Parts: sequence; structure tokens; C-alpha cells
Amino acid sequence: MKYNFLKHNPHDEIFTYDAINELDKRYSLPLYIYDGGAAADNAMEIKEILGNKVRLCYSVKANYFIAEALDNTVDMFEVCTGGELEYCLRNNISGDKLVYNGVWKSEQDLQCALEAGVNKLVLDSVEQAQQLQDVAKEPVKVFLRLSSGNQFGMSLEEIVKIEEDRSRYSRLDIQGIHYYAGTQRSCVRQVKEDIQILTEALEYLQSRGIRIEEIQMGGGLGVPLYVCDNVREYEETADYLFTFIQTLSGRYNVTYECGRVIVANAGKYITQIFEKKRRKNREILLVKGGSHHLRYYGNVVGQRQPFIDSVRRNISTEECRYMICGSLCSAGDILSMTYTQKRIEKGDYMIFYNAGAYSLQEASSLFLTMEMPCVLVYNKNINNQKLVEIGWTYSDRRIV
Repeated sequence: MKYNFLKHNPHDEIFTYDAINELDKRYSLPLYIYDGGAAADNAMEIKEILGNKVRLCYSVKANYFIAEALDNTVDMFEVCTGGELEYCLRNNISGDKLVYNGVWKSEQDLQCALEAGVNKLVLDSVEQAQQLQDVAKEPVKVFLRLSSGNQFGMSLEEIVKIEEDRSRYSRLDIQGIHYYAGTQRSCVRQVKEDIQILTEALEYLQSRGIRIEEIQMGGGLGVPLYVCDNVREYEETADYLFTFIQTLSGRYNVTYECGRVIVANAGKYITQIFEKKRRKNREILLVKGGSHHLRYYGNVVGQRQPFIDSVRRNISTEECRYMICGSLCSAGDILSMTYTQKRIEKGDYMIFYNAGAYSLQEASSLFLTMEMPCVLVYNKNINNQKLVEIGWTYSDRRIV
């Protein structure tokens, strides 16, 4: 495979039964394991491809637990809520490395950001421009978010209105344009459409005499999440986007913003089979946890099989066909409708890959008030250093 960040297990890590058993004794399954070193490796790979002219910004919403491990690798961090802002500041990420984005910004959040030294904000609307003008006491560097046609950002007309009425926004030091069109882009056609919108917008602004010096751009690159995915399409999409960003950096100061491609393969979800049932010609594996902990973009009731390993106590040569279900009282709690593997027994373990981006963040974690798993964050590049160890119970749901 061309890019390591597209591999579901880039370092070919092998978890033995005994190793997972020790984790189970200490922390209790299910649990998340996030590898800060793997995320840093992915970020460095992307930086080397794009070159020194392009700055790399990590989108914290993909997985804020790994943010601290990336502090020495990425140039900036994008936060979209007051909670993400607070988390980063509390975990030693300085305010001057933060870009504050987001559809909703309360006056309190803005004041907190400015007091913390956050000097780059992305404005999602004309209303936000006026809101920041009213709150700021001195000039603040801002980017105007260009909409791709969805609910986010501003139209070209609104951007022009702000640019041509700068006297009204004396405390806004407009740096340029922020543009992020979508997520999990997996084919060149999607990226071409995104790039066309941005290119035409820049040409229009130039025709109106508006000078753009800096562009913050997110490509929304996807990673193969399912066994059936065509990896070559993802590679071609990355090739096309990276080439465009390199070209763009010849005309503008460019920051490339991404999240999924940095942390997707840096996360695993490990659980255990607590029961087996047989229905017609298929066996059902019931695992601790389930879809309220694990979410893959675009998957519905396990119709597509994610990358999974089974770690078995006893070796068998007999192949069986399984459906993997979680432990919720919900018919939709299916992690994989069809999984073919050597015979698996009660008590064996399952590893779900590519759980590092959005999997925990987008899952319905509070459903049925079941206990939240532990989150282990480590960096194998630094003597297996454990950076974070967090656990919750259903009575304490505060994630940040």
C-alpha cells in the first residue's frame, strides 16, 4: 500500500491472548487503545509529502485524546467547541497553536479563547463576525469560512460583504479563507468537485479586487474502513488532493487541516465474546460493548465488515460464518453481519481496527447508561510511555 495512514494495522502489531487477558484483568474489557506514536507517524508522513511550505493542522474533533501526543508534530490544532478548547489548554497545548472554528460560539467561549491566547478564529457567518467584533478588545486574526453548499460557512456574497466593509469590523484582522467541503472522501470525483468550488471562489474574489493571502483547507480524505473497500481509489484520491495542495502553496500560504487520516489507524477497540448462539446456518457472537462504543462512517447494522482480528485461546482449522453483535437491547446493535474466521469460542477476544477517528466520538455512548470503557493512550515510540489512562462509569459521563 502506498500510504501508511491508509493501512488498518500499519505496524503489524500482534496482540496475544495472554496480553489481552492481562489488559482485561487490569482494566476490564471492552476498552480503547490509542497509539500516539502511530498518529505522529501518520502526521509526519503527510508533512513530508506536502513539503515545508504547507502547515499541518490536526482537527481535534476526530479524537482529542491523541492531541497531546501530536503537539511536537503538527503545526496547529483546530477546535470546534468550548469543551475541545478547554481540553487542549488543560493538556498543555498552548493557545497560540489553536484555531477556533465551529458553528456555535458563545460569548463566554470567545472570551475564554481570547484570554488563552488563541489568535486565530474561523468565522462561520456574518453574525459571528459582528459577535467577535463586539467581544474582542484588540485585533484578532480571523478566517472566513467558505461554504461548499452545505449548512456550514458563508456564501461568496457574504464573504464579499465582510471584506468590502472592513471599517465596520476594525477588530477583525482577516487573514484569508477557510474551506472544508466534506468528510471520508474516497474517490477523485468528490475531491475534484470540492476543488472546483474553491478555485472558482478564489477567482471570483480576485475579480472583485479582494486579495487572499492565506488558505486553510481540509480535504476530508477518507481511509479504507471495510474489507470490501477499493484501496487504490483512496490512494488516487490522496494523490490528487496532495498535488493540488502543493500547487496551491505556490500562490498562497496554505494550511492543510485533517483528522481522520492522522488518527484512524491509531485506535483499536478490544472486546470479548461473552456468549454464542446459533440461528439457522449462522452462529452469532455476542460481545461486551457494541455499537454505542464503536461507529464506522457509513455502516448500517454491520452490512459492511470492518477490519477485525480474533484472538483465540485454542487454535482451530474449521472455518465458520459469524454475525457479531453487541450487548445492547437493540436489534440494530450489529457490528458485522458476516464474518468468516476459524472457529471462535466464548471467552475469545475481538480486535476492531480503525477505531481511532470519530468511532468513540460519534457513537451513542450514553445509550442504556452502560459503563463506558477505559481509554488507554500510549506512545510506543517513547519506551511504551503511557500518556493517558481514563475510565468512566455511567454515573460520571464527563469526557472532558
